[in-house]
Amino acid sequence: MKKFLFCLLTLALTLSTFAQQYRIKYTTDDKDPLSLENAIRLAIENNYQLLLTEQDVIIAEQKVKEAKFLYLPRISLNAGATAYNLDYPTIIPESLGMRFITQEEGHENKDLFLGAGVSAIQYLYTGGRTSSTVSLAKATLKEALSRYEAVKSKTIYDVKEAFFNLLFLQKKQELFKETSNKISKTLNKKNNKAWENILVKSELAKIKSNQNFINEEIKNANLNLLKSLNKELNNTLVIQGDFELTPVEIDLKKLSVWAMEFRPELKSALYKLEMDNISVNLSLARRYPDIMLGASYERLGLNNIKDENMQLTLALKLPLGYDYASQLKQKRAEQRQTILKQAEIEDQIRIEVSQAYNKLVFWQEEAQNRQKTWEDLSRDILNLNLNEMSKEEIVKVYDYYYKAGVEYLDGIRQHKLAIAGLELAVGQDIR
Repeated sequence: MKKFLFCLLTLALTLSTFAQQYRIKYTTDDKDPLSLENAIRLAIENNYQLLLTEQDVIIAEQKVKEAKFLYLPRISLNAGATAYNLDYPTIIPESLGMRFITQEEGHENKDLFLGAGVSAIQYLYTGGRTSSTVSLAKATLKEALSRYEAVKSKTIYDVKEAFFNLLFLQKKQELFKETSNKISKTLNKKNNKAWENILVKSELAKIKSNQNFINEEIKNANLNLLKSLNKELNNTLVIQGDFELTPVEIDLKKLSVWAMEFRPELKSALYKLEMDNISVNLSLARRYPDIMLGASYERLGLNNIKDENMQLTLALKLPLGYDYASQLKQKRAEQRQTILKQAEIEDQIRIEVSQAYNKLVFWQEEAQNRQKTWEDLSRDILNLNLNEMSKEEIVKVYDYYYKAGVEYLDGIRQHKLAIAGLELAVGQDIR
């Protein structure tokens, strides 16, 4: 129990700390570039689905408290004044005090039957229904926490995807500006032949057009990131982060074991199975009696409360129903459904981990090949004597240079997204 409460407290403190750090470090009005870390914090703080799931956790917490109240005695206070005109004794309804009133000799309409009292009922034995209800509420809370973690993991991945796409386009824009400047300077240094003037104008027009396309891509990527952060779409984000190729060591067997331990979807299925097991126990517990201890004290009388009543009762209540067998069969069928769903989730997680692993292995090797090609090409261009080349050849050389650079940058992006995808499939940071 202490460990469970400690986990809840740790989660609440973590969420609070994340939010406080975010507010201190960044707002959309800041001029400093937005880092990936702060982008994730911002998304966690503002994502609608995450906020909705957080309310589910709060609701489940309150239901646990509510269930624990079943252990306490049920106490009620009552007081009433009854005007009556009887031809025969009567009982006041339970909701109004449940008192027995008889005809009184010399009773006048202005007379009132007064009463005030306190009563308490304590359940001594419920066949395990009370403890099962509390356990069911706790399992529901754990399942809500798992759903929260699942939504949080997906939110983090969405932010990483939008962030790396925008960062890739920013790097692509920088490379394009660098390449276009080199082309323009080189072409303008040489004397142009008639047909080369057409080439120069065509290439400059192409450069301008490509620049417009990149700007449009950056605008769309900026909107996607703002959407992930759930911020106003009229903001313009400037982001900054690591965009280097950083290979990671991965072991598929270890990752599969981690996924079975950390994936919140599987945890949620396990807690759902626990809830179904408790529901079966609750259905079985309906066959057992309730043993109750009740006590009451009241003062009552006609126009005064001088008379005194006290009572202490030990009672046994055995509920009888016709639906025991059908309800138990229903709960066991739901239990079987959950077991099958859990097995399906386990298989799906293994598939997702394998697919994400294969994707990362491919892009880790592919990105390294692209990096080598880019470095070799950059070194070869430095050794070229551009003065001995025609303008058409120069344009082709820098076109190869730019395309190889974009391929290398895209390899870095795909590698980072593959790492993020594998972390989503495993349920934790693989590094």
